[in-house]
Amino acid sequence: MLCLMATIRELAEILGVSRGTVDRALHNRGEVSPEIRELVLSKAKELNFQPNRAGIMLAMRKQPRKIGALVTSVGNPFFDPLIAGMEKASADSSDFGFSIHIEKVKGFGKETHLAAIRHLVMEVKCDALVLATIDDKDVEECLSASGLPVIAVNSDISYPGKLCYVGPDPYEKGALHAGLLAMTSREKRRIIILKGSEAMKGHENIVRGFLETLESKNADFTIEGIYSTSDDDIIAEKIVREALETHPEADTLFITTAGVAGAMKGAEGRDLMIFVSDDIPSTKEFIRSGRIKWTICQEPFRQGL
Repeated sequence: MLCLMATIRELAEILGVSRGTVDRALHNRGEVSPEIRELVLSKAKELNFQPNRAGIMLAMRKQPRKIGALVTSVGNPFFDPLIAGMEKASADSSDFGFSIHIEKVKGFGKETHLAAIRHLVMEVKCDALVLATIDDKDVEECLSASGLPVIAVNSDISYPGKLCYVGPDPYEKGALHAGLLAMTSREKRRIIILKGSEAMKGHENIVRGFLETLESKNADFTIEGIYSTSDDDIIAEKIVREALETHPEADTLFITTAGVAGAMKGAEGRDLMIFVSDDIPSTKEFIRSGRIKWTICQEPFRQGL
């Protein structure tokens, strides 16, 4: 079958309108009446219109777009592949005039995150934001005031103006951990839980999914303590040592986010069932040695893409 493809010039001639009108109708920009837009789109579909890649590249280069990304990657190797994914996507889109500026911060302090977002908006002058940030009303107000398109990555936020969320379902991740625990242990478990921060929606939902699923399975367990480590190895080590002194009967350690290496150091000498999230290099070594029973991963490189 012969496949004919029209150009913008040909569409304009057929419809008796200007090329500018056709371009605005096809790309939904500028003022075009609904009737003309519908006519252009219908005729373009009929004639199998395909945008010219070279023309798109040329147009985008005239109006380059910068995407600002915020990740809590300082001291957290989980984000290395996520950043690599972002950088690959940026390189793949460079012909279209897109670039990415990655702002790396440590921890979950509100002022740290607000300062980073304001820097991306006011100083870097980004055209859109991709954020692994805290779930906070002040952050929502800052994003709303920016007027920029926003995508949440890795951990969702409640901001109603976001375009979408790219990342795992943390509740289901916690539920899967609970299911594995229920299958591998029939005896009562006395559990210590480490999470990153109450400010991160994803971190809270992992714990919620874990606890609610254990309850739904009528598992025999007690929670000896739930502690926030800020995804920091030094803090995690200190918390685990103190928690095990306070709760010597604890026999299970669930590390929901980062801080695994520190937590493992704090648990040295104790016979614990330990399971964690993600597959950073140190975690892989602990699994090979048998100290960690399992981990559940979330493909950070694909999140970055």
